[in-house]
Amino acid sequence: MEQRVNIKFCFKLGRTATETHKMLLKVDAVSKKCVFEWFKRFRDGKEDVKDEPRSCRPPTSTTPDNIERVRRMLADDRQLSLRMIAEELKISIDSVSDIIHEHLQKRKKKVYAFQTFLRSSNV
Repeated sequence: MEQRVNIKFCFKLGRTATETHKMLLKVDAVSKKCVFEWFKRFRDGKEDVKDEPRSCRPPTSTTPDNIERVRRMLADDRQLSLRMIAEELKISIDSVSDIIHEHLQKRKKKVYAFQTFLRSSNV
């Protein structure tokens, strides 16, 4: 947000996007693409530096209810796969993975199995 205010300030001063980018690189890391996009918006008459509301669908699978259901399922059976949980709850595998890793802070433990060799006494 702060970078956008700085870009708008330079735009109002009549600086070019390239000049603005070079100035901002000295104090803050900002991409050239970002500077040029905001200059275009200001040229088109946009004054607000806030993001426009997005029309994407809000996440519906990572609800507190689903998080609790996944927690209970894993407590009952630690051998459940992501696919099994997803099919049971009717949500995507990605959502189940997100719930397990991000919300429940669970990680898969690596188990290494070493084959044991029995030595015969006749060798």
